[in-house]
Amino acid sequence: MDLQQNDQQENQKNIQSEQNQAQQQDKVKQIQKEKEKCLEIKNKAGLLFNESKFEEAGKIYKEALDYCPLEDLNMLCILNSNIAICLMKQSDFESALEHCSKALEFNPEFVKALLNRAECYEKIDKFEEALEDYKKLKELQPQDKVIIKKFIDLDLKVQEIQEYQYKEALKGLKNNNGNSLLGKLGLNADQFKLEQNENGTYNISYKS
Repeated sequence: MDLQQNDQQENQKNIQSEQNQAQQQDKVKQIQKEKEKCLEIKNKAGLLFNESKFEEAGKIYKEALDYCPLEDLNMLCILNSNIAICLMKQSDFESALEHCSKALEFNPEFVKALLNRAECYEKIDKFEEALEDYKKLKELQPQDKVIIKKFIDLDLKVQEIQEYQYKEALKGLKNNNGNSLLGKLGLNADQFKLEQNENGTYNISYKS
């Protein structure tokens, strides 16, 4: 290879490198513009929220999501969390729960989203799921007395619900219709045992 060919290849490498740098700079500038636009819209939504215009604020927060760069995980988390709060203010707890979960995909330890999701679970009577979120919150905030008390209260409530379900299941097994059917098989309800699983469900086992 002569010197001229070598120079040409070197020039091509330099040109390619400059083009790559230019593209990277353009990408950085574009991301920065999107971040600024996203923040501008987010602030607008915040003003609406402060005026108790929760439906409008929620729509604007969603608009901010469209401009939020995928690389900005923190902002994606915050926006979804804020949308959830707007929905909670409108008592739409099912939709709020979805956005809380979305926020936690971007930051699994975001306390506000965990607290709000736990509240949403409670509002729709999913107490075991709420308890799981408070278990996580207790790990993240071990000195928070409010969280600890809430965890204890929910744990007791879940135990009460599971105890009630156990008694109802046992009652159903021992009612007249149940015994009548078992009698045709030469069995009776006392020959069966209900065993509770960790998740609150029950297994029925036969006692010979």
